[in-house]
Amino acid sequence: MIATAGDTALIVVAAVWAVLVLFLCFVLRDTSRVLESTRLTIDAMREETVPLLREVKSSIERTNREIDRIDVVLESAGAIVGRVDRFTGLVEEAASSPIVKIISLGAGIRKGVSKAAKRKRKE
Repeated sequence: MIATAGDTALIVVAAVWAVLVLFLCFVLRDTSRVLESTRLTIDAMREETVPLLREVKSSIERTNREIDRIDVVLESAGAIVGRVDRFTGLVEEAASSPIVKIISLGAGIRKGVSKAAKRKRKE
C-alpha cells in the first residue's frame, strides 16, 4: 500500500504530537520534583518558625506584664513625690517664719550691742 501525502502528513503530525507529549511528560516530571522539593522546604521552615513565633509571643506577653508592673511602680513613685513635695512645703512654711524672726532678733541684738559699744567709747 502506498501512502498518500495526507497519510504521510498525519504520520508526521502524530510523530510530532508524540514527541511533544513525551517532552511535556519530562517537563511535568521535573516540575513535580521541584514542587515536592519546595513543599519539603516549606514544611521544614514551618517546623522551625512555629516554635520561634511561640517563643516571641511568650516573650512579648512577659514584657507586657513587666511594663504593667513598671507603670504601677511609676504611679506609686509619682504619688510619693507629690506627698514629699507637699511635706517640704509645709516644713518650709512652718520653719521660715520662726527663722526669719530669729534672724531679725539677732540683727536687732547686734545693732543694739554695737550702739551700746559706741556709747561706752564716747564716755
